[in-house]
Amino acid sequence: MRLLSSLWHAFLRQLRLLIVLLLGYLFQVCVLPSFPIADVTPSLIFAVIAIITVGYGRLRALWAGAFYGIILETMMPTINLFNLALYPIAALFCSAFFADRSETQLEYERSLGRPGRNWNPYLRTPLCCMLNVLIYEIVNIAYMYLGGNPPTPDVLGRAAVNIMYSSALCMALAWPIRRFLGFRRLKEENPAAMRFGYQQR
Repeated sequence: MRLLSSLWHAFLRQLRLLIVLLLGYLFQVCVLPSFPIADVTPSLIFAVIAIITVGYGRLRALWAGAFYGIILETMMPTINLFNLALYPIAALFCSAFFADRSETQLEYERSLGRPGRNWNPYLRTPLCCMLNVLIYEIVNIAYMYLGGNPPTPDVLGRAAVNIMYSSALCMALAWPIRRFLGFRRLKEENPAAMRFGYQQR
């Protein structure tokens, strides 16, 4: 029975993650275009990737990036292989800075006299989203420049709005999505883990 229960809970966790990924795409293409700021639609996809990166770590971040890259490459193709390559690469790169480190890594840092802790996930999540969108905008602007179109103040301004708007959206959605995925509230966590900022599921 314990095995069946464990398998069932594992299945539910994966199902919730898949629901978040699918709803992220559907809201991105169907809902958010109706709520632009300065003619800019935020990137809910990068917000979801950031939440998954902080909550699950590098491997799931790569999977989420690849999932969205494949869908966007199929449904909204732009430059050949652009989305397919950029989304997983950006997700994997950002996970190196913002994903939870393991207890082994934290203990090693403590042995070196460093703080050895994972910072608050609700701080890391919007920062992770911000870096993802920043990478996306830099690549876009670089491609425009190489194509003979130097970036104008309007293009740079739209990029800045996208970064800030997407990060604010990510900050607003981090708590409810983390709760839906099964992450505990901070006050429910183990006191010893909280002392070091470690987040459990």
